[in-house]
Amino acid sequence: MPILELHDLTYRYSPGTPYEKTAMEGVSLTVEKGDFVGVIGHTGSGKSTLVQHLNGLLRPTSGTVKLDGRDIWEEPKKIRDVRFRVGLVFQYPEHQLFEETVYKDIAFGPKNMGLSEEEIDQRVRRAARFTGLRDELMEKSPFELSGGEKRRTAIAGVMAMEPEVLILDEPTAGLDPKGREMILSQISAYQRENGTTVLLVSHSMEDVARTARKVLVMNKGQVAMYAGTDEVFSRAEELTAIGLSVPAVTRIFQMLKQQGLVGGDSVYTVEQAKHILLPLLRKEEPDHAQ
Repeated sequence: MPILELHDLTYRYSPGTPYEKTAMEGVSLTVEKGDFVGVIGHTGSGKSTLVQHLNGLLRPTSGTVKLDGRDIWEEPKKIRDVRFRVGLVFQYPEHQLFEETVYKDIAFGPKNMGLSEEEIDQRVRRAARFTGLRDELMEKSPFELSGGEKRRTAIAGVMAMEPEVLILDEPTAGLDPKGREMILSQISAYQRENGTTVLLVSHSMEDVARTARKVLVMNKGQVAMYAGTDEVFSRAEELTAIGLSVPAVTRIFQMLKQQGLVGGDSVYTVEQAKHILLPLLRKEEPDHAQ
């Protein structure tokens, strides 16, 4: 069942001026409830412009965005309600932390929803648990935290609103490998446990390959591909032609296939590679029992 429907969505910056620029044109797609969609594309492809339309931060020049079958701009005065239902975590969200304590920062969104103190507390604790924030951090100033902890606090603040759709724009940008791994694992666990629809915008093909079930490829403000993760990453030549690359493990397996060493479907995660290669390596091990 669709939760988001985009129909012929077009957006122009500075219309009617010499600086007018079309950032997105004729975008139509459907996102099903519970989907985990990776959104990829080179810089300037329209990724961020697209996701900012989904909760009404940008209003389309033409076309419609529907949430649960209803145009989000049908009643412009109620667009704030849409933003509670479609939560957006910006790139480098830690720059938006401002409260005295981590607890208050996470509670800011739920408080603005008019929830009871008990419900706010439950949501803050749940969101902190999902993002791996320890109880002892709750009363600390967010500015005393490490970079990874600040990022998790900002993500928890959106999770605490318990949106039906969670959009994350480059959530691992600037983090070290351990921090990236932690954030991605927590987002995946959150999605599995809650059944939330998630859109993950990322430059990292590896991150998208590991987490997303579908992949949306944007190019020059239009949809270049939108299909299952395996299908998209199997179209390596097309991705390369628009300035993108497939995960490194996919490129390695393409070379192995060309040499006749492996067969089968496209491989795009290390886990898949392990399941294919380990049995082959075991077959080649000498039998010392003889």
